[in-house]
Formats: sequence, structure tokens, C-alpha cells
Amino acid sequence: MDILYEDNLQSVPCEKRAEILLSRPESQWFERKGIKIRPVDIARPIIAFANAEGGLLVIGASNGKVAGLNYNPKFENKVRQAIHDYIRPHINVPIEKMKLINSSGDLDEVLLLMVSPSDTVYEDQSGKCFMRVGDDSRELKYNDRRELEYNKGLRQYDGEIVKDSTTQDLDSDLISKYCVKIGYKGKNPFNILRARFLLSSDNHQTNACHLLFSKHPQDVFPQASVRVTKFLADEQGVGAKLNIDSDNDYRLYDNIPNLIYRATDIIDRIITKRKSLGNNNEFVFNDIIPRDAWLEGLVNALVHRSYSLSGDYVHVEIYPTRIEIISPGIFPGLANTSDLMNISRFARNPRIARVCTELGFGQELGEGIKRIVTEMRKAGYIDPIYTQNSGNVKLRLEAVMRLGDELLSKLPKGSDLVLNTIRMSPNGMGTGEIMDKLVMSRPTISLRLKRLEEMGLVT
Repeated sequence: MDILYEDNLQSVPCEKRAEILLSRPESQWFERKGIKIRPVDIARPIIAFANAEGGLLVIGASNGKVAGLNYNPKFENKVRQAIHDYIRPHINVPIEKMKLINSSGDLDEVLLLMVSPSDTVYEDQSGKCFMRVGDDSRELKYNDRRELEYNKGLRQYDGEIVKDSTTQDLDSDLISKYCVKIGYKGKNPFNILRARFLLSSDNHQTNACHLLFSKHPQDVFPQASVRVTKFLADEQGVGAKLNIDSDNDYRLYDNIPNLIYRATDIIDRIITKRKSLGNNNEFVFNDIIPRDAWLEGLVNALVHRSYSLSGDYVHVEIYPTRIEIISPGIFPGLANTSDLMNISRFARNPRIARVCTELGFGQELGEGIKRIVTEMRKAGYIDPIYTQNSGNVKLRLEAVMRLGDELLSKLPKGSDLVLNTIRMSPNGMGTGEIMDKLVMSRPTISLRLKRLEEMGLVT
């Protein structure tokens, strides 16, 4: 249940509100602090939320107990002063009070601080910078902060307002499903859209709202679509030798949740299947690529693509032995694709990412990629391969068996990425081409090529 708006709590007796606050797990978007917190320490979670995807900070509830403003009636003033004194640059944080019964059985109030995501990088009075990662507000090291500053320079496009938009063209059925999914029981579903920074106070849609819940988002974003294509051979071919299966070439236009549903149904139906012996000694047909891997890749593409780039859409290309998913926009600077299991969490479209996570579709960039890697490894396949050019990112999921751990331990870190990249090219690759694909230096590539050659893995 979202706890920001009073209409969402009117059906809940006052004595039940403390239970709601205390039972809700802390997360990427929610944290509790006790009323005894030092004012200077309030800055850290606020900064972390603002530098990430926003969130709700409750003051007056922690460690299984509620003790609010009754304990310190003047604490609200200290909170407002702390926001002003300990956070740079100035940040606007709305503060609301909510009545409830505290742990002593008395009527009390706690403070609700709703922090919106921002395209500004915030720090505390000593120059420390924090970012929300799961249920933790982590201090950023120098390099991570530098990359955050670089990426924050890219305005959060999903938070911009759609000119002349209203709530009239929103899909009420889809919004109702979303409210049920997150447990929202308020009378006005638009309140929860405002709580997620999807609607402005005067009911204008943000780009995120239009992409997520509009009945016809392509009226504003004609590029917000998906093409799913099956190929009859492992190479596309050209001209008369183009290997597209004309019966399985689909162009989909819809809002993001429905695009995910529809594209998933099509891929489930047309993906290459592999016959294998199941647990009951009966033959079964399984996807050539693990379903959880390609589904996470599809969701990542739709959630984290650059919607500000016009003229291109998400491509899903299905080949006999692999799947490729191409999405407009490049990786954010925080994303180091040479180490996928330790890739930083980042959301280009934080509002879209949060709603899709709450709908159960996927996770933020970084968390979702780790899942793709895990699923491919469980199947015994090589790690996913990400490549990018100036305009898009390509994810390649290939049904090729990975090197064993014993062999990998004898190779420099990243050698498997170099080998897998070479495997992608039927005509072989030079050192310069590998450098461009993997964004590695020539000495780094050369060292790994030498070791691969010594092991007899390349010639």
C-alpha cells in the first residue's frame, strides 16, 4: 500500500497505520528513521534518493517501534532546517504529517518526506555524495560520482511534461491493474500516479506516464514500438538472399506494459526450440535461449532505451542459434560492460523503471543484466555479449557452450569476452575491431589474444 496520500489511508483505522509503516520492507524507494536521528544524518537518505530514482523517507518509525512528534514536537522544524543546511545545492522536499497510534498507545504524528528523482547531483555539507542501491544509501567513490555527474547531465527525459496532455487518453483498466498490483486502495488512482511523479499537480502527463499508460502513446512517440523478426539462417543476408521469415515479422505499437506482454507472446511462439530428454525420460522442447534471459533482455530494452531518440524502435531478432535485442541509446557511463556481474545499477528512465518493477516485469539496469548472465550460465552458455555504437546497444544471447571454470582460471580476466566477440564474426576480427566492440585498450586485447592463442583457442 502506498502511504503518501490520505485518501489511501481513510479506509484504514488510525490504529492500523503504524502496522503498515513498520511492516513495509525498506527498499530502493522506502526508508524509515527514528525521531532521535541527528538532523545532519537526515541528509544522507534524501541525497541518495534524489541521486537515484526518488523515494519516501518516514521519520518517527524504526526498529519495530513508532515514536513521532509527541517525543519532540519541534522536530519538524529541525528537519526543514537540516534539508536547508546540510544538502547542496538546495533541494525541495515536500513534508507531510500522518496521524497514527504510536507504540505507547497514544495518538501521534510521523513525518513523510517524498523525494523526487532529479537531474541534479546532490551532496552533503562535507562534499560526500550518496546514491540509493536497494535498501542502502551508499557513498559514491570518486569515479562513480564522476560518472553520475556525467549521466545526470542528460536530463531525465521521462520526467518532462507532454504538452497539452490530460488524463483523458489514459488506459483506466491498466491503471486499475497497476493499483491492484501495488495494493493501492485509495479513491483516486491519479493520486498514485502523482506519487510516482507520473502526473503533474494539474494532471498533465509526463513522458513516462504517456509511455506507460496512454492508450495510444505513438501519437507522441511514434518510435516507441517493437519489431520482432525471425530469421531462417544465422546470418541476415541481403537483397534477394535476405533470410527473414516473412510469416514471422511483427511490428507492435502499444504502451510499454502491453508491448512487453505482446512481444513475449510472439517470442514464446516463434523462438527456435531444442529437443532434449527431460526429467521423466521423455523428450521435451525448450527455448534455444533460456526464457528468463531473453525476457529480461526484452524488458531492459523497453525500460532503459532512450525515448528521446526519434526514428528507431526496439528490435528483437530471432536466429536458429541466438537472439539479438537492439535498443536505441547507449549505455550510461556508470555501466561497465566488461564486468557484467558487477555492473552498476542505473536507470535512464527512473519513473518507467519503478513502475515496471512494481508490475513485476524486471529490475533496474545492472540488476537485470546480472539475472541474464546467471540464466545463461545456468544453461551452460557463454555470457551475454553487449556491444554499442553511437546510436544503440545490442544484446546478443548465443547458444554456445562457455569455457569451463578451470580453463578460465588460466586466462586473464576478460579473455572469454574477447573469445566470444571473435566467435560472433564469421569472417574473424582484427585487434582494432575487437577494441571498438569491447571498448578495451590495444595492450589489453593483445595480451588476451596471446593467451588464447597459446591455449589453442584462437589461431
